[in-house]
Order: sequence, then C-alpha cells, then structure tokens
Amino acid sequence: MFEHLYIDRPRKLVAFFSEPVIFHCHHYNLFLQQTIEDPDWIDGVSILQTSAQEIFYSLLANAFNTLGVQTPAERLTTAARIFSFLGFGRLNFEVTEQGGEVKLTHSHYAEGWLGKYGEQVNRTKPIDHLAVGYVAAALDATFAALGTYVAEETSCMAVTRQDHCIIQVTKAAVPRSLTPSPQMGKLIDQPVPFPKGDTSVDYEAVNEALWGLPLEGDTNGQIRAFNVLLTRMPANYYNRIQYRFLDELQKVDPQLLEVGQALIRESGHVCVFYTFGNIMESLEWETVVGPMLNTDTDWIHGAYAVASSLGWGRWQALEVVRNESCRVAIDGNYETNYFLASYPHAAQPACYFAQGAVPAMMNIVYNGRIQQKPVLDEAFYNRLFQRGGVFQGVEVKAREKGDPWCEFYAQRR
Repeated sequence: MFEHLYIDRPRKLVAFFSEPVIFHCHHYNLFLQQTIEDPDWIDGVSILQTSAQEIFYSLLANAFNTLGVQTPAERLTTAARIFSFLGFGRLNFEVTEQGGEVKLTHSHYAEGWLGKYGEQVNRTKPIDHLAVGYVAAALDATFAALGTYVAEETSCMAVTRQDHCIIQVTKAAVPRSLTPSPQMGKLIDQPVPFPKGDTSVDYEAVNEALWGLPLEGDTNGQIRAFNVLLTRMPANYYNRIQYRFLDELQKVDPQLLEVGQALIRESGHVCVFYTFGNIMESLEWETVVGPMLNTDTDWIHGAYAVASSLGWGRWQALEVVRNESCRVAIDGNYETNYFLASYPHAAQPACYFAQGAVPAMMNIVYNGRIQQKPVLDEAFYNRLFQRGGVFQGVEVKAREKGDPWCEFYAQRR
C-alpha cells in the first residue's frame, strides 16, 4: 500500500487515495474519543461512527476506483487490507449485499484502551466506534452508496476481555443523507518563505528521513513504533469529529462551546506528551535528530521538524527564547484546510488542536525535561500540566480568519 501514499513535499502533507492522512498515537485517539463520547447531552457515539462512515467511504470509493477492484470479494478484501495498513487492526468480513457479521480480531482502540486502562477500570460499553463506521462505509462503497448501511458493535474485547470484537451490519430502513469528505480541503497555493530560525536543525533532512520509515500495520494490523500504537488516520476524521462536537455543544448551550474548545486544546497536550515525548526518547530521534541538537532550543526546532513529517502541514518555529517563549508558524495546517472547505469565514481562530500543541511542546522540553528521558505516565502528565509556571499559548494569526498562515505564540505564565 505504500505505493499509494503521495507526499506533497512543499506543503508537508501526505495523501492516501486522495485523503489527507496523519500520524497520531493511541493515547491521543483514546483521549479525543472519550472527550466526545462522554457528555450525556449530545450523541457523541453517533458523531464518531457517522463521521467515520463519511470519511472512510470517500477513501474507500477512491481506492476501489484507483485499484480497479470490481467484485464484492475484491472490494472487501481491499477494505480489510487498508484497515490493517492504517493501523486500526484486522477485519474479517462475513457479509452479503444484505449485511452480515464482521469480526475484529485486533483493534487499535480496544487493545489500546486495555493496555492503558484495563488493569484499573472495567469498561461496560463498546469502544470501536471508528471500526463501526468503517464497516458501514466498506459496504456502502462495495454494494451501494454512502448512507445505505448501518452497523453496531455487539461484542467488544474491551468489555468482554475476549480475543475479538463483533460488528453487525445491515441495510438501513431508510438510507441516510451523509456528507462525504472534502478530501484535501482548501490548500495553500504556495508555501510561504519563512525565515530560517536560529537552529542547527535541518527540517528538510528530518522530513526525508522520517518519510522513509516503513510505518505500516503488522500482521495484527497494528503500527507499533516509539513505544506507542500509531495510526495513519485520515485527518478529516479528526477534523470532522472535533468540529461536529463543538457544533453540537453550541446547539445545547452556547456557553458549552468554550468548554469544548478547551478540551480539544487539551488533546493537543496529550498528543505532545505521549506521541512527541516517546518520539524524543526513541532511537529514531537519537539517530535522525540527535546529531543536530546543540542547544535546548534545538529540541523545539527538532520537534517541529518531526511534526512536519507526520502529514500535519508545514510547522516551523520562527523564534524560540530559551525557557521563556516560542513563536510558531503553520503553513497549510490540516485543521485549517478542512475548516476552510467546510465552514464560512471564521469569527475567531479555530485551530484548537494546534493551540494546545504549541505551548505543550515548550512544557515538555522546559518543564518536563524530556532530554532526561522521564517515565511518560499519567502521574507525570498531571504533574507537568497542572503545576504552576506552565506555558500557555494563543493563535495570533489564523488562515481561517483570512491571514496568509496560522501563527501561535506560547509563553510561560
């Protein structure tokens, strides 16, 4: 499947069958999903499952067309291969045009949850909302059109502690009107020529080295790297669930909107702590980035060079003041590309994930002392982000508001 990944080097984006795809880890995936599914006053599970069905339908329909697979058996085999390649686990389809049963023998979300929480918590509800949407999308793209099928997880290994999950899929009584993906979204025309920061880090060399890593699902459909479970997720799944979550909160009570925005920013903290923390403690970091690190400010630049390698767009630290502040530009951020293709002009900056990630990067280097390779557990996370003197950030330029790029400023409070 690697041959179907397209790297847009100038924009630092990665496409897979015309869908932007990005790396995130199971800690981030679980936190964001829980954020959306927990509130009782909205139907978070529907947001997660429906968004997955919409986004993956677009990806799979493009894949089937590109690969020229025609028969139902070929299409379902391809859908299972893609699911595993992206790191979500393994699917076994036992279905006809009328529906049927799908067995999930390995699951990114269920096994990630069991590894993180299984010894402390007994889960009572299924967790594989993305897989549920994916299965419905696979049958939509194989037999009919978007919104034709509905699916439900009837047995989940995170609940039963068995070795598989079961998803039942049937035709909807009435086909639903769903919204396909905007695919690559509203792209920048040309990258902005940002001035090179004061660093010995070679962003382009880091990009090329990391783009060359063979990160794909193993025989269990899992991507194990940097001490975490990774997924190569369609960026628009994250975008759709976070913005739809905020839209639903605002419908219930406009005052809930700020709470929701703060939770999405917190997901940026979680991502930096676990994904980047583990990357910065990895052999790959020592090999690729380590030789370029002469100062602690280089660690910040190295992190943003890595971010630009994950499909997130072009992230660049413009200025880093040691232990004080950081100014970061993002040219073609995946959040903004989606937002501008899906919403009218924004009234306020809307890159909520990036708003959390930028100050978190300063926190993990200057408060967390990631250079000393601390143990990255929940206790350390709570100490790091709930102590005094943390870095906080603001989006000072926003492409979604009409600025030519997005820019963020983080400083110690």
